Amino acid sequence: MNPKLPDIYDGRDPSLHVALCQVYTEAWDTEGNLTRTLKALTEAAHQGARVAITPECVFHGYGFGQDARETLRRYADVAERLGGPRLAAVRAAAQAGSMYVVVGFLEAGTQGAFHNSAAIISPTGELLDVYRKIHCRNFETIGHGGAFTPGDRFVTTDIIGRDLHATMGTMICFDREIPESTRCLRAMGAQLIACPLACDTEPLTRDPNYAHNEMVTQCRAAENEVFFVVVNHGGHFNGGSFAVGSGGETLVQLGKDAEVRVIELPVVTLQKQVHANAFGWMGWGYRRAEVYARAMELAGGLI
Repeated sequence: MNPKLPDIYDGRDPSLHVALCQVYTEAWDTEGNLTRTLKALTEAAHQGARVAITPECVFHGYGFGQDARETLRRYADVAERLGGPRLAAVRAAAQAGSMYVVVGFLEAGTQGAFHNSAAIISPTGELLDVYRKIHCRNFETIGHGGAFTPGDRFVTTDIIGRDLHATMGTMICFDREIPESTRCLRAMGAQLIACPLACDTEPLTRDPNYAHNEMVTQCRAAENEVFFVVVNHGGHFNGGSFAVGSGGETLVQLGKDAEVRVIELPVVTLQKQVHANAFGWMGWGYRRAEVYARAMELAGGLI
């Protein structure tokens, strides 16, 4: 608990139950990865999750070829269309468990494009939206040695429960290192950020004598006063999926093996006690949008 913020963990308001589905994956093992993903989603529902989050590109295990040409060839064999059978199976699992699912996958887009995507699925199995990773590193990006076509739109989703209503933003992996990602999602009303991941993680208990990715994520959560839930692969990478609170505090971090862990996030209390006060610790209400707009204009659109 951050002493600069109100105590939002007093349990007076209903909490959102969120599952970190740290699935064991193997590169290119699409059928095995799908089977393990569905098993994790079933376990998430058994544990009472209202929202379940999987790793990035969970179906094909975030595999790459030896070069861009081989990657493109192999992606053509394993990429999933929005009406494809693997997403259909996940949609059925979401409906069976009556929960929202954020599933990371390699998407076969239009005109031969591939996207690093996350599908947001409703408790009735409806495909609500698709987020396509906006910030792709060079080794991922088409034309720079990779195969992904970056997205161009941030996505938020209304999460509705029997006694709560929250807004969830979605990003993927490297998006969290770009400050504008979280800033935009908070401006769009998010209290929770779901972040599928595919890279090695650092222990949150580590004394940070340098700014590693997990410490940066804690900063993103704190400066925007949002919950962050980051879900990695088990086995293929080193696991370490984690959740941090709106003050940057550690809520949970998993080990390296496959695991499903459900946590309770007091999103209602966060909205009432933190977001409702625009002039609190991080001072959302003190922002000067007109000044930033002028700076962006002077910088030619880049700040």
